[in-house]
Amino acid sequence: MADPDGSRTEWLHAAADVLRALNAEESPATLLRRVARHTCTLTGADSCAVMLLDETGQRLVVRASHGLTEAYRHDLDTLRPLLVHPTGRAFDVPAAQAVRERRTVVLSDVAGLGGPWRDAADREGIRTILAVPLETGDECPGVLIGYSRRAHRFAGSEIALAELMAEYVATVLRTSQVKDVQRATIAELEKTNTELTTAVASLHHERAQREWAEAQDRRLVRLLLDDAGLDGVLAALGEALAARVVLEAADGSVLAQAGDGPALDVADAAAPVPDTATLLDLPGARAWVLPLAVAHETVARLWVLRAADAGSDAPPLARSVIERFAPLVALELHKRDHAVDTALRLTRDLAVDLVTGAGRDVDLRDRARALGHDLSRPHTVVLVAGDSAAALRRALGQGALVGEDTGSTVALVPDADRDVVVAALHRIGAAAVIGRVVVDTADYPAAWRVLRTAVALARSGVVDIEDLGVATLLLETGTPDGLRRLADRRLGRLEAHDAQRSTELVATLRAWLDAGGSTGAAGRALHVHPHTVGYRLRRVAELTGLDPQRADDVFELRVAVMVRAVQDAAAGGS
Repeated sequence: MADPDGSRTEWLHAAADVLRALNAEESPATLLRRVARHTCTLTGADSCAVMLLDETGQRLVVRASHGLTEAYRHDLDTLRPLLVHPTGRAFDVPAAQAVRERRTVVLSDVAGLGGPWRDAADREGIRTILAVPLETGDECPGVLIGYSRRAHRFAGSEIALAELMAEYVATVLRTSQVKDVQRATIAELEKTNTELTTAVASLHHERAQREWAEAQDRRLVRLLLDDAGLDGVLAALGEALAARVVLEAADGSVLAQAGDGPALDVADAAAPVPDTATLLDLPGARAWVLPLAVAHETVARLWVLRAADAGSDAPPLARSVIERFAPLVALELHKRDHAVDTALRLTRDLAVDLVTGAGRDVDLRDRARALGHDLSRPHTVVLVAGDSAAALRRALGQGALVGEDTGSTVALVPDADRDVVVAALHRIGAAAVIGRVVVDTADYPAAWRVLRTAVALARSGVVDIEDLGVATLLLETGTPDGLRRLADRRLGRLEAHDAQRSTELVATLRAWLDAGGSTGAAGRALHVHPHTVGYRLRRVAELTGLDPQRADDVFELRVAVMVRAVQDAAAGGS
């Protein structure tokens, strides 16, 4: 190609500027705009554009320009695809012809354009077009186009300069492709190096994990041989995982725990848990949870909790270690439960034998001593209606001897504070009687017989036998014949009236006396109107000859009702 005839100074300046930008690794788009600007200067064109083939290799798209309006660039991109091989001559343009024929094309007047391109050129004010193909070896990836707003006959030197700048564009494209390949190669090498580094680190990590897991296996063997017990096993697991370990019973209570970490929230623990070790996100904590089964029955759940922000230094193989510890935890739990069940059975048998008078004094004391109980301490005898042994043990604590005797539950509470016992029994919600304090083993049967009679007086709620007054004396000594005759004389006609007419005179009298003589309170207890209570009391007066408004008569009625209640209680307990 011949040297251009134009100004060598401008050409050298343009070439040096492009070369500097190329060496400075300027982006291809910026380089192409720089070439377009220099092309305008060297050829006298008013504007210039660089068009490249898209990924299909069939359509030209503007990639850089200088001097073109945004409106014209928009027209080039949207009016109709600039196809290298258009469907008709009317849609052919110099840019497509230059690429297709691999030669420079000059259109001296845009009147020769067809389709929408002529109107677009007229709006831009274009009169003459110069299109130079961008040849890179065997390929032609695009075209360099110069536009003139006046009728312009491009001189040979100007065309030569345009072709020289096209070679620079081709150089830019080739360099960009080479750099893309280099970057891709470097990225692939870096990726391979990273993968190798990661693989080596992973091998070291896996080896450290195996060694750590083997150390935990050795620890498990030592725990088993040393008979560390449930607390020892949980403490070892908590230390191994730097976490809090909680053993939760089926009812949600905590059986045991060890280690440091966030506490287990009961509401979180109530969530359903799968049959395998599962990692859960809880408020402020991450927790592994694993059900523990004995004889195919789930008996507890094992929780391992760490703070939510402590995950970066989590011990390796946490799940594997938990699953390895789980059978030993289940075994120790089973051993402890078996020991507890045995102790409960022996405690229950001792409590029943004490109150029923079975066994010799020396044998009873020896059995109590073996269970950690000292019968020389004063014990308060308590009766709870029904089978309430489990609830009674929880309410009174492990220090009480608890057993069941013919439909009632007995508790022998050492050194009891009666107010504390009353509060505990109220939490159970069953009818209960607190008896007297016993020291001598020979006195337990008599105290128990009194309670079995007195529970009928309690009816519901908690009664302290010390609050029953004269009734306590009657329960302990029995009712003399004179008092029995008094009750028959004063209550006999009322009881007969109730039986014959299905009335409730005796019950009303008892409720009125229990209410301290208040008809309103008695009516609320009986769920009737106070006037009804008043009417029934008048009938009581008519049938007994005793006036409920006179203190002496009220005393006699109260004694009669108390004696009858003791008689009924004794009859029910016999």
